[in-house]
Amino acid sequence: MLTETDFLQLVKDELALPLVQSDLEDDFDRVVAWDSIHLLKLVAAAEKYTGKRAPLGKLLAERNLRGIYQLLSA
Repeated sequence: MLTETDFLQLVKDELALPLVQSDLEDDFDRVVAWDSIHLLKLVAAAEKYTGKRAPLGKLLAERNLRGIYQLLSA
């Protein structure tokens, strides 16, 4: 299971983005240096961590990390 704490640590480790819990709610336009490559790296890391395939189509529609976390942890 992917907890919120695990997810934040995954973001920090894999993407080198120093985010905190409150950053999960921010739209990607407000996340410093966020781009689509970050999403692909995060999905690959989450799939490796959880051993489950991620719903890439749904993930691409999300506008913040909270939405991505919720889909990955479902």
